[in-house]
Amino acid sequence: MSNELFPNTTIRKNIISASRRSDIPAFFGNQFLKAIKRGFVEVPNPYSGKKYRVSLQPRDVSVIIFWSKNYQPFLSVLNKIAPDYDGRFLFHFTINGFSKKAQEILEPNIPSISDLVQTAASLYAKFGKHRILWRFDPIIFSNLSDFDERLKAFGFLAEQLRKYCSRCYVSFVDKYGKIKRHFRQIEESGKMKFETPDFSKQVDFFSQIQTIANKNNIKLYSCCEKEVAVRAGVTQAHCIDINLLKELFPEEKFTEKISPTRKDCGCFQSKDIGVYNSCRHGCVYCYANK
Repeated sequence: MSNELFPNTTIRKNIISASRRSDIPAFFGNQFLKAIKRGFVEVPNPYSGKKYRVSLQPRDVSVIIFWSKNYQPFLSVLNKIAPDYDGRFLFHFTINGFSKKAQEILEPNIPSISDLVQTAASLYAKFGKHRILWRFDPIIFSNLSDFDERLKAFGFLAEQLRKYCSRCYVSFVDKYGKIKRHFRQIEESGKMKFETPDFSKQVDFFSQIQTIANKNNIKLYSCCEKEVAVRAGVTQAHCIDINLLKELFPEEKFTEKISPTRKDCGCFQSKDIGVYNSCRHGCVYCYANK
């Protein structure tokens, strides 16, 4: 049958990514709610600064994919907007579980593990486990977060989150130029010594956390890291995955176009509505903040 008979399934509707560039749920919930009420958001081009408009009207949106390290401040906003979008939301939720000392250096403004797990439980209660995509990302090896510590942290989190999610996305830290500078400054201060694991160690780590994930009925996906994933037998991820979206929202139609954001990225095309240099978490490994 033609799409004219089913106007809500038009492929012109966008996947909204909110956002890889900033943590909208943690810090900009009120602004997001105002944009929803207005029906659009203006997003600055990261290179030219020129703004372009993205519609947020439900008829123009197939799904909104959120990315955050703290959804607690956003729960009330979700309650207000979910009916308008028929709950067509997905939640990438980063929970790394660093030790207190490592967290103070790497991601200083993140809530405690127990608070994050409780927030995951709240999302699960409203949206179900298949909408929550746990991210153990980035994996950083150091004297405060070595192989065994990260393995233990993953195991603990998998046990805590197994009730609330069915997928986990993992990736090693990408040391872009500014991140190398941040890491070098931290090492020079004597606070932490970083390690760059070789290929075999990365494969070994992926293999071991996959075993842990399987025991907890969590499917492990590799965000990029294609060669490591292939060797370890870990499924290559589409963090924006139309196959999952089709399962969750079969009444919608989605683009078939892959639109990678970096090497080995398998994400499908979306509209990211975030603004660079606005997140307040202060993570030293962040690529989106100066």
